[in-house]
Amino acid sequence: MSATGGRPCSDLVSVTPLHCWSGAIPRQCPARRCGVIGGQSHVEVSTMPGRVENVGYDIAGTTLSGLLARPEAGVRPRGLILAIHGGGSRAAYWHRDGAPDGSLLLLGAALGWTVLAIDRPGYGASAGLDRARQGLDAQADALFALIEESTAGALDAAPDPGQAPAAGADPDPAATVEPVEPAEPARPPVFVVAHSMGAVLALRMGADKRGHDLLGLAVAGVPLRYTPARLAEFAAVPTDGDFVPSTGGAAPDAFFGPPGSYDPALLTRAGRVVAPVPMAEFVDVRESPNTLPDVLVRVTPAVHWTVAEFERSHPSGPEVPALARESLRRARAVETYTQRGVGHNISLHHAARAYHLRVLAFAEECLLAVAGPTAR
Repeated sequence: MSATGGRPCSDLVSVTPLHCWSGAIPRQCPARRCGVIGGQSHVEVSTMPGRVENVGYDIAGTTLSGLLARPEAGVRPRGLILAIHGGGSRAAYWHRDGAPDGSLLLLGAALGWTVLAIDRPGYGASAGLDRARQGLDAQADALFALIEESTAGALDAAPDPGQAPAAGADPDPAATVEPVEPAEPARPPVFVVAHSMGAVLALRMGADKRGHDLLGLAVAGVPLRYTPARLAEFAAVPTDGDFVPSTGGAAPDAFFGPPGSYDPALLTRAGRVVAPVPMAEFVDVRESPNTLPDVLVRVTPAVHWTVAEFERSHPSGPEVPALARESLRRARAVETYTQRGVGHNISLHHAARAYHLRVLAFAEECLLAVAGPTAR
């Protein structure tokens, strides 16, 4: 796998409120904020220079696009936060230029984490991916490969170009220091933050033996149950196409809290953070109430499970977190929480920062648990 700074400018598409890739609609980069490196790679940076950038990763011949934020130069990252969006969304769910206070990427980087919000297979640069590679099992394979390859050297501090050699330092260290065999680079701890369909994927990863060493999972919007009306809706969706047909605009109150809890621009055509839902993942998630019980009992990483106060896309009463706690019996730790003031799309509400702070605090607790008593 190779990581690139992006794609040629002709492959970049402008999407309000953030510039994201689209493999389906090639256009000239309208923002003209690109930098060309070596005459090939395109680097697109958000309106917070040097903080959030568009990146691409080649996984088995498929480019996965995403957004990356790193700590300040010279700071050794505490670990990697992998943020996984839900269905019909994209990496911009976790970071919008118009709402920097609610950005998981900016907050995580400020607190010392490298944060990668990935466009799941079938979204962003990989939109139109073959249906056989759209299902959640195939997506898990791709994300495990991404973790394996992208974490090499991910804990190294970003170089500080302004840093000068220490006063009195030997100009030829090789003359005074015995050569040392290079050590195997340490893999950074990886903490997964995931929403809705992405949360179902994250739980599957946590139940896989490859996910045993994940630092932890923070999941929200998990559909443990559906109402009869919702199941009837799902049953009426034809599944012979590559994408779920658009309904022409689902009721916003299914995904948002009451007016005043979010920016109304998110409901406009220009402000929506939306993308077509690949059919294979829809079929998988439609069956979640039947498949998740077996998944949950096999999850081993620590789990932070959040329910939205105004969740309307599936049942979310007190019995849901209770069932989650009961089912996650093999997880190293389980914490459930109801986030006030939000609907299903938690990170698109004004309370996003509060939610992200809580999730990052849980990640810090997971770090302490791994380090053991001597680190306390």
